[in-house]
Amino acid sequence: MAITTVSRLDMMEVRRTIAEVLTLPESIVFDANNMQDVSRLDRFITVLNSYQSDIGTEIKFNGVNEEEIASTARELTISVNAYGKNSYDLLCKLTESMRLTPVWQRLKHLGMGYLRCSQIRSLPTTIAGGKEQRAQVDLTFSINPIVKAQVNRGDTVKFNLEKG
Repeated sequence: MAITTVSRLDMMEVRRTIAEVLTLPESIVFDANNMQDVSRLDRFITVLNSYQSDIGTEIKFNGVNEEEIASTARELTISVNAYGKNSYDLLCKLTESMRLTPVWQRLKHLGMGYLRCSQIRSLPTTIAGGKEQRAQVDLTFSINPIVKAQVNRGDTVKFNLEKG
């Protein structure tokens, strides 16, 4: 049984979009699960796919192609953390920009729709020699992952009767 992914979330493109919106180099927008050495950076962004919850699923059978297609509507929350100078202002710019047409079009191309954001939290951290600016926001999107599987039609049926 082969199951094929037709549409799925591409977090690399999400990070690239965030970098474009904030006019930052892609090299300082990281996957929070795969952090790199940031000791030499004065500012950077981390992006984490925090959680997803299913809203509903539609399953269709295409008899001509003998395939079953499952399309799920999901709510996706992505946590964005900004570190360094003007981190709070960066996240303000990000959340304000999410409502602009070019961003909506880019998200639509990625198969995402922007729904809402949480409050932006200013979370300065005390480190040796001072404080480091840090801010966090959760962005909520709708996504629609789609998978399909071959389901061969049965042309004949054979019944086995057992006497008990």
